[in-house]
Amino acid sequence: MQKKLFAIAVAGILAAPAAIAEVSISGSTRMMVQYDGSEISLTDGWSRLRFNASNDLGNGQSVFAKHEFGVNVGKGHIKATPGQRITVIGLKGDWGSLALGSQWDTGTKVIWKSCPHWNFGCIGGMNNGRMQNSARYDGQIGPFGIAADVVAESDIDQAGVVLTYDIGSLSLAGGYESRDGADNWSGIGGSMSLGDIGLGAYFNEVGTDDGWSATVSMMGFDIQTGAKNSSSTHNIGYTAWSSGGAKFRVEVSDGDTADTSGVGILRFDY
Repeated sequence: MQKKLFAIAVAGILAAPAAIAEVSISGSTRMMVQYDGSEISLTDGWSRLRFNASNDLGNGQSVFAKHEFGVNVGKGHIKATPGQRITVIGLKGDWGSLALGSQWDTGTKVIWKSCPHWNFGCIGGMNNGRMQNSARYDGQIGPFGIAADVVAESDIDQAGVVLTYDIGSLSLAGGYESRDGADNWSGIGGSMSLGDIGLGAYFNEVGTDDGWSATVSMMGFDIQTGAKNSSSTHNIGYTAWSSGGAKFRVEVSDGDTADTSGVGILRFDY
């Protein structure tokens, strides 16, 4: 009898989960018709698949993880490009959050103040974008939001900090990145809404190089103009319809150093 009770107890312990994590699956499936100035093609539009997990550690603390994979919908396979998507593990609480892994650098808080996430990219933005082998802290110091990051692939390769401040509909950001063996980055940006009209702008520089952008959004249109080292680019985007996570968007880009190009994107976020 004792052996049977012991066996039942062991089986119960092995069957019970050590911790119950909350796991969610989301993603964005995108296909686009693209015109590069000379040819028309049907191609993937930066689709991705995400797995998010979190678990309560008690005392207001939790652990989280995110695995994001690029998907080439047009060719039907998972992409294997290092650093292209976000993959992190971290901790968060009342003190903020700390994430470790492959993730956006803090400079994106400045650039994204006005960039409407174009397929063509943010005009004149010169921050490093996604970082590999990095640590990033996000939190609040009084009225200021703060984000700080460190990249340590071989010693300290990059360290950056960005402060943000919101006043009603006006949002401001400014930051600095120190880069080992390369010119440092600095930038300022801001955005605001006036009813149905959105306005945004940023300026950033790396060494003697500089870039800027200004955007106006209204009635489904995003009009963005800017330059990098005096080479200007102009983008116009229009979201034709959006419903239930699905949208169809048209974008056209023209600049001093490239032919006029355009895309039509069918996108479903879930």
